[in-house]
Amino acid sequence: MSDKDQHPTTSASLHSENTTFDTPTTAMPEKPTSTTAPTLSAPIHGQLDPGLPQASDEPVNALPFKELIIVFVGLTLGVFLAALDQTIVSVCTTKIANDFKALNDVAWIGTSYLLTATAFQPLYGRFSDIFGRKSVFLFAITVFLGGSALCGASQNMTMMIVSRGVSGIGAGGIMSMVMIIITDLVAPRERGKYQGIIGAVFGLSSIIGPLLGGVFTDHASWRWAFFINLPIGAITLVVVVKLLHFPRVKGSLIEKLKRIDFLGALSLVAGLVLLLLALNWGGSTHPWNSGIIIGLLCGGAAVILVFLLIEWKQAIEPIMPFHLFKTRTNVACLSSAFFLGAVFFIIMFYMPLYFQIVRLRSATAAGLEMLPIVAGLLIASILSGFMISKWGQYRPFIWTGFALMTTGCGLLTLLEVDSGRGPQIAYMLIVGLGIGFCMQTILLAIQSAVPLKDMAVATANLTFFRTVGQVIGIAIAGTVFNNKVKSGFAPLLAIYPGIEAVASNSSLAASFGPEVEKVILEVYMAAIRNALIVGVPFGVLGFLCSLFIVHNKLRSDAGPAIME
Repeated sequence: MSDKDQHPTTSASLHSENTTFDTPTTAMPEKPTSTTAPTLSAPIHGQLDPGLPQASDEPVNALPFKELIIVFVGLTLGVFLAALDQTIVSVCTTKIANDFKALNDVAWIGTSYLLTATAFQPLYGRFSDIFGRKSVFLFAITVFLGGSALCGASQNMTMMIVSRGVSGIGAGGIMSMVMIIITDLVAPRERGKYQGIIGAVFGLSSIIGPLLGGVFTDHASWRWAFFINLPIGAITLVVVVKLLHFPRVKGSLIEKLKRIDFLGALSLVAGLVLLLLALNWGGSTHPWNSGIIIGLLCGGAAVILVFLLIEWKQAIEPIMPFHLFKTRTNVACLSSAFFLGAVFFIIMFYMPLYFQIVRLRSATAAGLEMLPIVAGLLIASILSGFMISKWGQYRPFIWTGFALMTTGCGLLTLLEVDSGRGPQIAYMLIVGLGIGFCMQTILLAIQSAVPLKDMAVATANLTFFRTVGQVIGIAIAGTVFNNKVKSGFAPLLAIYPGIEAVASNSSLAASFGPEVEKVILEVYMAAIRNALIVGVPFGVLGFLCSLFIVHNKLRSDAGPAIME
């Protein structure tokens, strides 16, 4: 059965308005008129949803429900794949570096992945408009699996670093493409359910990853942390190839290549790599006032400025269209996503350090201690998704989420070296609920505020802003953490000269005796507390930005909504 025969009534809604398809399409007006059919219209920007869907307002999906569920399972596996890879490898990096006798280069295992994943992420939205959703999604998965196979087969640190960079190129597109495809297949009113489950899977993988990484490292081989991606990815590929069908995008390969914003893509990737290197090295590998960090920051800023000029004046189909930033809701959503990413990553990075360094737990045990955050995230993601689908209101969940997340982050700063299990669980549960209410709901908000032709680009850019927030948040918190550790150890250096080594390896604290160990743990506790404090103003700023989000009706049909 052809794609046309499968879903003739909805094929026109699967791609942007400026793309030519094999199937006939009908142009939709950009402003409401008196002749617009009731089932294809939506209130203008800012008009509240009238309430529950009526009997005549049923969703129309591009796939039959059974096929949609199978496709959704495949997409979920793709998200699980990408999210798992971010956390499972973190536990194995020390073992990998020791095997390759390259401990000094251990940071590059994560850095190369982060650089390519972040830099290529915003490109996928526009590329999916040009080459088609299915082709670009298959490309992302294939590149990611190829990189994973090369990582597992690496024979030295150089091969590992390059292979992780290849994996990052693919991983940067998987999450964005999943959200874009769900947008194409599911009506706005029903989208919250699916995106809520995606958010829950993302949170679950952040806990399963360290546990699996610890098991592989301790009982098998670190190489399985990469090889495990292959069977999961193979299932995803089969499901996508067999069941995911979109109208074919017309045009020869040459015509499609001409539509690509090559200059914009090159300048964006180059500028982001320079800036991310500066943020990654600043305060750790090199002082912030060193020539190399200042040079990277200045060079990165200059290249990003060139990118913005290209997008503004030269690009025919820009990667980051300027008109996205002309709408109050879009700017509010992108800003909220940025601050959400910052708070989320700060908490997910420093709470495991609290359990491992201060509470002296193993990496596996620290992963289990984080379960309250995951439980809260799972509950809030799924609950908010179904409630949004029922009521059509999403802003209250965003506001509630930021309030809970910020409050929980503040409460975590009250933890002490000897805090009981009750406060730990309660505070982390509050944080998890807050993250769960926000994570996918902000995406739903921006998708309801853009016309269909910008849906893919808006989705990819929101994911990009959230990732950049993670990088900047962890960079600032890391600087605060390192400065507090150095200042805390300074009075002890005169008495215990060897204590400086504890700053690089906290497990050496016990070698100085119980009394000194207690002082060292207090220093680390103060440093972790300061790092978590950084998340509080980020959360407040995110909440304030979310107040500017204007409500748009979540329609129950899959056709393009009439937007502002």
